[in-house]
Amino acid sequence: MSIKTRVLFWAKNKNWNRISWIIAIETAVLMVAASFFLPGGDDLYRYYIPFSNGCLDCGFIPYFAQWILWPLAHFPTNFAWPIWTLISLTGWLSLCWYLKSNPAIVLLAFPAFGQIWLGQIDVLICVGLALALLGKNPYVRGAGIALALIKPQFSIIAIFFLISRERHLVKVLIIPIVMAAVSLVIFGITWPIDWITNAMNHVPPHVWRLASIDIWPVGLALVWLPFLFVERGARFEAGILISAIATPFVGVYSYIIFLVFVRKNWWIVALSYLWFIAYPFWQEGSMRLAWILPVALLIQMIFAKYNHRPTPTIG
Repeated sequence: MSIKTRVLFWAKNKNWNRISWIIAIETAVLMVAASFFLPGGDDLYRYYIPFSNGCLDCGFIPYFAQWILWPLAHFPTNFAWPIWTLISLTGWLSLCWYLKSNPAIVLLAFPAFGQIWLGQIDVLICVGLALALLGKNPYVRGAGIALALIKPQFSIIAIFFLISRERHLVKVLIIPIVMAAVSLVIFGITWPIDWITNAMNHVPPHVWRLASIDIWPVGLALVWLPFLFVERGARFEAGILISAIATPFVGVYSYIIFLVFVRKNWWIVALSYLWFIAYPFWQEGSMRLAWILPVALLIQMIFAKYNHRPTPTIG
């Protein structure tokens, strides 16, 4: 048996799912351990903890999100980032298990490191989208939509395409509507305008948003593309890929959300770092090329559709 044949035989018979989980768990453990020593969690400390403590203009997210993020106000200051890192990574691994995604791809891709380093809260949005997609009960799906709307700039397009295939739309929308009504009573009927105005005028320029700032006009022009897909799961996946490029308010760290749902190959990890090629010329500004990842996955979905190749989807 030649060396090439042996290698192919070994690769074919390896339990890659188990290996992926070992790699992912080891990566998660290292990230949690590092959070006790490294100076990370900037967005957590700068935006989300003050928001949870009552500064509604601090987090640049809808006011009702304070009800969900209130536990952050009770985290011990010195260990808030390590605690949230543990919770967040537990959530991401649980989502990968629930959705049968490849956890190693999710945690080794560049967006995951940005997500953890900054102390972002996208795991909550991802949990919401997972419930909205796969919840057996329409009220559970509605609760998922409400949770996902913590960051509507990412979730709203995907939610629209998801409910476009919803058979129990009235039941699904009850919880989001009740939540919206209660929030108007508690925070005032003008809070959506106050929130949007504050976000439009005061969201700080951030290197993590350079990619979306460059690509969003193209993404907005392509917002109809998910209608090409008839199957509910495929339409949803196309929707979250479009969401990543159709608004200037999406950070590259949020790309981790579609990595959980759009289950593809290991080359995704390499592609997520491709923007580094331009680093010698633009330094951190080279992250403006990170949109290559969602665009490439969207192109692959369309190519597979028109070449009659089955694309594995969720839901």
